[in-house]
Amino acid sequence: MATIQLTLKSRARKDGKYPVIIRIRHNREYFDIPTNTSIPKSKFDKKKGRVIGDKETQLFLDELMELHGRKVRTYSFQNLSREFTLKELKDFVLNKPANEILVIDFWKDTIKQLHKSGRGGSARTYKNTLSVLQKIIDLERPFSAITIKDLLLIEEVLRQRGNNYNSIAVYMRVLRAICNKAINQNIVGFDWYPFRKYKIRREKTIPKVLTLEDMKSYFQAEIDQSDPLFKAWNIGKLLFLLRGINLRDLIFLTRENIKNGRIIYRRGKTGKVYSIKYSKLIEEAFSYFSHNRKSILGIVTDELLNNPSKSLESRAQITKRINTKLKKLGEKFGFEVPLTTYVFRYTYANVARKLGYSKDLIAEALGHEYGNKVTGIYLELFDQETLDRMAEQIENTVSNLSS
Repeated sequence: MATIQLTLKSRARKDGKYPVIIRIRHNREYFDIPTNTSIPKSKFDKKKGRVIGDKETQLFLDELMELHGRKVRTYSFQNLSREFTLKELKDFVLNKPANEILVIDFWKDTIKQLHKSGRGGSARTYKNTLSVLQKIIDLERPFSAITIKDLLLIEEVLRQRGNNYNSIAVYMRVLRAICNKAINQNIVGFDWYPFRKYKIRREKTIPKVLTLEDMKSYFQAEIDQSDPLFKAWNIGKLLFLLRGINLRDLIFLTRENIKNGRIIYRRGKTGKVYSIKYSKLIEEAFSYFSHNRKSILGIVTDELLNNPSKSLESRAQITKRINTKLKKLGEKFGFEVPLTTYVFRYTYANVARKLGYSKDLIAEALGHEYGNKVTGIYLELFDQETLDRMAEQIENTVSNLSS
């Protein structure tokens, strides 16, 4: 029986990193497939065959494993009635014509891998995009059959349906990502790339942010603990005080994330580590959530906390419920902008800018890249003290504690 596993080569490269390989065994023999990925030995869990602390790399490797695993399973199934050699299996796995892999099958496999890696939001976006685009163009064909004419047709049909260019851009970016993955996995050559001659258009939008005065009104309001909106009000505070933290990351925080007077967590979407000073305002907002669950807010069950990839539907319901209450709060305070969880992230940046902080410092606080790609490599990251001072001034300003 043929098996497939992810492992490291026994010898390191000159830089000390070990090449990650896919090893396929059959009848006590094996052959290796390079992945063009190398990592430190300490970053690989040999028992689980997983990369440690790098979701993007592991997702890429999962996709390669799924691609080659599917070939191994297909060949094994086709030859159930006879004994086949390792060489025969190797020839099939490495030389199977690329045109046998259909766009729709590859797309569905990508969605599965996103779910497995805990990226439920991205999986949902890929699934929604597939649902829309497969009704416009035929995706049950190989990648090489997709041309720029298909891209133009997608744009034309979506425009006729009333979609603006920013909405169309969401679909196109997902399709482009699928095409890039196929090229990276050698399913199709780069010469084919239809997006080389197609530009994804975008329209400028007015960001939905609250003003500094709005945030002062929000923080300095008086809401009784018996009010149904009280906890949502405090969740809004936390979303802002924790530098525009994503709601998913907020509801998954536990007491273990609080260390030495700081909240330290890894953002689910990007894997970037955040370290935020555990201020009195943050501590106070958290104190209103008492329960017996592991998460600080107690909104998600312990079962979902331990299985974030299975909590997609529950998180969507939680987000909808909180946004409904935040909208009521916004109406209560007379805000012109409909209040949602995302508004607090953008507003944090807006308030920081109003207080005179640089775009680079704000970008660092929010976890964005700053500067151009070349000079950004040589820039020192802002130290935590600088970020803490900015956060402290923002807190004092909105809560009316500044001198």
